[in-house]
Amino acid sequence: MQSYSDEYKEYTMGLALLDLVPVFVFFASGLIMYSMYGSLLLLAGVLASFTGGLCKAVWKMIVVISKKDLTGLTRAFHILMPAGFALMILSIPAGGRAALSGFWRSVTMMPALVLFISGFALMCLMGYLGSHMDNSARSNWIEELVNTLAQLAVLAGVIVVYFGTYYHADEAAFAALESTKDVSVYEITKENDGTDGWFFDGPGTESALVFYPGAKVEASAYAPLMKELSLRGVDCYLCDMPLNFALLGKDAAEVVRSDDKNKYEKWYIGGHSLGGVAAAMTADDAEEAGEASGWDGLILLASYPTGELSTPVISIYGSEDMVLNSEKYDKTKTDGLWPDDFTEMIIEGGNHAQFGDYGEQKGDGKAGIDGAVQKKETAEAVSAWIKRN
Repeated sequence: MQSYSDEYKEYTMGLALLDLVPVFVFFASGLIMYSMYGSLLLLAGVLASFTGGLCKAVWKMIVVISKKDLTGLTRAFHILMPAGFALMILSIPAGGRAALSGFWRSVTMMPALVLFISGFALMCLMGYLGSHMDNSARSNWIEELVNTLAQLAVLAGVIVVYFGTYYHADEAAFAALESTKDVSVYEITKENDGTDGWFFDGPGTESALVFYPGAKVEASAYAPLMKELSLRGVDCYLCDMPLNFALLGKDAAEVVRSDDKNKYEKWYIGGHSLGGVAAAMTADDAEEAGEASGWDGLILLASYPTGELSTPVISIYGSEDMVLNSEKYDKTKTDGLWPDDFTEMIIEGGNHAQFGDYGEQKGDGKAGIDGAVQKKETAEAVSAWIKRN
């Protein structure tokens, strides 16, 4: 420990707290990147750099509060920060060709590219200022403000990449958006129908389902399943969600149901994965609003509720599903969240992604049956359940 230097006399707690802002903004960017790419080497780099930045901020706080210079903290900063960045850079080639390709697509995505260039330019400016300015409070304020702007630009770029990277519908899904002699498919828009998406009009006239897609999955990927259901007498509204996140548009089902043009005796709501969670939340909200506003049933595909339900539920998932959090799913049973009218079905050989047509999903199990078979079994089970309900 060294004695307090005259250079630090003007340091304030406000300056010390400002030092924390870019540290935590960087940490947020790192966690989002880890959630997208899942590299432990990347996570190690993020944690090392975050710890280094934290050491520097804590050092500044101690200077302000105790008038002491703990040089060990600054040494830790100078070691951990570059080491962390090195690990983050190494995680790209370590992931192989796929990681390199994914990294290139991410950094060149517009407008993320502009944000990343801005962040890099500001970090270079901060480095220049750090080497040409003294350690006075004024210099530190300038450096940290520049650093904060740099990290905010990077975080904004990472968020753009996060929401701009999603699973795309394949050719089978686009083919299912075409009308046939048995099922007419209409595109619906917010201006005319209150929400964006597609309406699948089959031979049925009594029951309708409003369906929410899984998170970061193009809504049209579920068109084949909606068509299978419509063929079996359940008309379907497939909702296209903002930024492909159903939680951002969970009221869409109520908008569809309240439209005077849509007259059905029974209304069902459902969804896949996180879309199912959003659907369950909507059903729960309707229950709280009163019995008359409730839904006739909730259809969950590889999903679970977050609150206690009384609405009848059918829960379907595949035996090879490795994406569905089995611990949370089982906990919903022990916590008594499922209603008395609860039906569960496990599709042998099915996995998480094959409820839609968007290719393989990261972390999913290998399916033992064809995707068309999984969707057919799902449609048969749902339509039979609705007829009994």
